Amino acid sequence: MVERKDRVPLEPEGSIKVGSVRTFLTEMERFEPEKGYTYFFRGHSRFSHRLVPSIYRDPSWIANEDVLFKELVLRCPNDFSGQESTFQSLVKMQHYSLPTRLLDITANPLVAMYFACEQEGQTRESGEVVVFRIPTAEIKYFDSDTVSVLANISRRPSSFELPDADLDREAFNDHTQIHYLLHEVKREKPYFEPLILRAHLESVVCVKPRLDNARVIKQDGAFLLFGMNGRKTEPASVPMGFLAAAASKRLLVEPTKKAFIRKQLESLGLTQATIFPEIDKVAEFIKRTYATPALTASSESKL
Repeated sequence: MVERKDRVPLEPEGSIKVGSVRTFLTEMERFEPEKGYTYFFRGHSRFSHRLVPSIYRDPSWIANEDVLFKELVLRCPNDFSGQESTFQSLVKMQHYSLPTRLLDITANPLVAMYFACEQEGQTRESGEVVVFRIPTAEIKYFDSDTVSVLANISRRPSSFELPDADLDREAFNDHTQIHYLLHEVKREKPYFEPLILRAHLESVVCVKPRLDNARVIKQDGAFLLFGMNGRKTEPASVPMGFLAAAASKRLLVEPTKKAFIRKQLESLGLTQATIFPEIDKVAEFIKRTYATPALTASSESKL
C-alpha cells in the first residue's frame, strides 16, 4: 500500500508541543543527569520517522548494502586508502550521505532541535526530538570488537541470515554464514578470537567514533549501530530502555514554528555553517544569508 504524501499522520495523544527554544530547554530540564547513564538526542523533521538507519528506508538499498559499500570504495579510493576499520568507513560514508546502518545521534540537544526543524517549507508534519538514556557502561568505542562484528554485517550479501536459535555457541560459530562474517572481521582484526555471540548480532549499540571528522566534532556526534533481526534485511530494534521519554510524552516541534526556532538557534550560533563546516555548506549558508528574502522564498517554493 502506497502512503499518501499529502496526508499528515495523527499525532500521539499527550505529546508535548514545542514552539520555541525556551520551551524546549524547559522540557530538557526534566532529564536531569543520572550517575551511570548518558543522554543523547536525535532530531528529525517528521515525527512519523522510524528509528531505523537510512539503509533500511529503501528495500533496494538494504538488498544491495554490500554493493553500495564496495562501489563507493571503488570509485573514491583515495578517501578509503588508509587502514580504516569498517566502522570508520561507514562513518565516512554516512558523512557523504550514502545509506548505512548507522543512525546519527548527538550529545547536544540544541543540535537535535536544529535537525527537527528541517524542511520547514516542505512538510506540514511536526518534527521530533528523541531523547536517549543509555547506560554509560554499554557505550562502545570505535575500536570495540562488538562494533567490528556489527559493522561488518554491511559487507555481507542480503542473503546473510543467522543460524537456528537453538544452536549452542560452538555450533553457532561453526556455521558457514558466521564463518564468512568472521573472515570480514579478521581482515581488520587478525587477532580476533573466532567467537561471535548471536545476541551481539541482534543488538543496537551506541558508538563513539574517532574524532577525525569535522562534522562529527561540530555536531557532538555519536551513532547507533544496528544489527539484524534474524536476517540481514530486517533491522534490530532499539531497546526500549534506551528511550528516556514515554511514548505519550514525545517531544514534537510544531510545523508552523520551525522557521522561528531556526532563527532562534542561529542567534545562539547554531547555523548550517557551524553544524556542516565543509566549505560547500558554509558557502551555501552565506549565499542564503545575503540573498534577497523574496527571491529566496520564491526559489525554495519551487524545490
